[in-house]
Amino acid sequence: MWFLLAFGALLLIAGARYALRPDPARLRLTLALGAATLFTILTAVSTALATVGHQVPNYVARHPEVTLATAVLQGVAESLSPAILGSTVLTLAALFIALGFHRESLEA
Repeated sequence: MWFLLAFGALLLIAGARYALRPDPARLRLTLALGAATLFTILTAVSTALATVGHQVPNYVARHPEVTLATAVLQGVAESLSPAILGSTVLTLAALFIALGFHRESLEA
């Protein structure tokens, strides 16, 4: 999540800069940071799901009142947190890019 927060913050800053002053170099930086954010989301969700798969059997063994399905579903739900945060950041960045495109068309 730390990498996701870092890339997401940089992406939002780059997107806002592009929205304020559209420029091809700023657009390329914003798109590259968007790709880094997207791949960080995939990495974070994959890591979280792998951790769930590794830890659930031990958790169920220590807590017999919890079913395997309940533990897995709770773990999957928690594993999707990076996707929710990252998708929100990517959506905001896309809105910044759209604003930059609009401003660029007004200047032309």
